Amino acid sequence: MNSKTRTQNFSKFYLAICALFFLGCSNDGDNTPPPLSECETGSNPNVTFTASFTNLDDIDHIEPLGELQAFHNYSAHTYVFIKSDVAEVPVYAPVDMDLTHVSFNGVDYQPMFRASCEVVLRFGHITNPIASIRDLATNEGIGLFDSDTPTLLQFQAGELLGMTSGTAEAKSFDFGVYHEDRPQTFLNNDRFHPVETFRYSTCPYDYYSGSLRTAMFDLFGPKPLNQPLDCRGPRGVAGTIAGPWFDTVEVFSTPHFGQTEFSPLLIATTLSGTVKIVRGTESTVHRTSFGAATYADPEEVTTEHCYEVNSGGYFYFQLQTDGTLHVVRQTSGTCPSEFPTSGFLTYYR
Repeated sequence: MNSKTRTQNFSKFYLAICALFFLGCSNDGDNTPPPLSECETGSNPNVTFTASFTNLDDIDHIEPLGELQAFHNYSAHTYVFIKSDVAEVPVYAPVDMDLTHVSFNGVDYQPMFRASCEVVLRFGHITNPIASIRDLATNEGIGLFDSDTPTLLQFQAGELLGMTSGTAEAKSFDFGVYHEDRPQTFLNNDRFHPVETFRYSTCPYDYYSGSLRTAMFDLFGPKPLNQPLDCRGPRGVAGTIAGPWFDTVEVFSTPHFGQTEFSPLLIATTLSGTVKIVRGTESTVHRTSFGAATYADPEEVTTEHCYEVNSGGYFYFQLQTDGTLHVVRQTSGTCPSEFPTSGFLTYYR
């Protein structure tokens, strides 16, 4: 039993004795027991990570928060891509932390940890966790900050959590960190804040400092970088076409498949500058490469623009004075000289 567990057990025993015998257990003699922490792990809103979460030499690149993916309104975690010639990589505890939950989807594992009552970490697509973690897997979920969630296991910074080869499709795994006191701000919070992982997502690498933080930011990509080196976040920019758009003014407040609803339209760039356009539940990610004839940064488009995409045809976007967006999609042909007067769809923030 480590010192942290012994301290917790002693505290519980101490409080129980006080309650049973009505002893004056406080230092000032007012017979009031000392307060319990909000959760078993204890409060610390300023957690610092001290150990690398993996072997960085085996990582090809890291994609930051907000990276556009099919079937996602918002990527509330980062994507860590393993080098093609590396079979699997270790996953380590970046800080002293408590395991609170492990889910298994039939393919890989998603362990969740508390670094403090305010800071929660989640790894996704861990293919081979250590046995003590694997044996605790369940298919039931829990909230990020449920204060009554018990500690299942304790880990020290640098301790091995398992190995992973990532997803079969992309050879990547997920690393996300969530802070209860630092909610994200979206252009329309009502569409995103009902989902905890959206609302409380933060940049995992901002919890590091010094050379470790620098080494992780140096892995951001894909490269070459044609956008500012940044961990990003919500991709919507007011007054531009960039970010998520919805096909109804109504906001669905009940989470749907881990999000409020599938955004019918997402427009943003990768760090390499490529424009990505995603529509609803479509599996296709439409792209316009940096430097292409119809390329433009969506965050700089304040009126209208037409993108010819690699999947064929084009998307023509026209921002309206009322803040809505008119969109024409054609699966063949090239961009017309003017925005069509009919056949467009209207989207809302």
